[in-house]
Amino acid sequence: MSQLRRIKTLVQASFRRRPPERAEPGARITPVTLGSASAVPQFGLTKFDAGGYEIAVANVEGTFYAFSDICTHRRCSLSEGELDGTTLECICHGSRFDVSTGDVLRGPATRSVQVYAVRVQGDALVVDVPSAS
Repeated sequence: MSQLRRIKTLVQASFRRRPPERAEPGARITPVTLGSASAVPQFGLTKFDAGGYEIAVANVEGTFYAFSDICTHRRCSLSEGELDGTTLECICHGSRFDVSTGDVLRGPATRSVQVYAVRVQGDALVVDVPSAS
């Protein structure tokens, strides 16, 4: 990772909103179409803005995982990070998350990232986001 890319991401992170809290079990959900499944490269990450949410999608061997694009440590873009299997490393400070569960695997982050149910309908990626109250 280049130092310039890391600095750019840190500066952008200072202007981002707080990451969403994990949704309560049983919360009402709304399906949101993100975009094309073919937009997410195999073993890659793509960021989508949909329904007021910044959502990153990882494609791991044809399985898609959707989660908040906002790191819970310093609000950096997780889609700028490095993906190794289902482990994602944040570009800014090296926090690692499991994209399938959102769990923190290594700090400095201490809070998990929000994950979203995702499915492919045709070529469209559809995620379930918490409904506005």
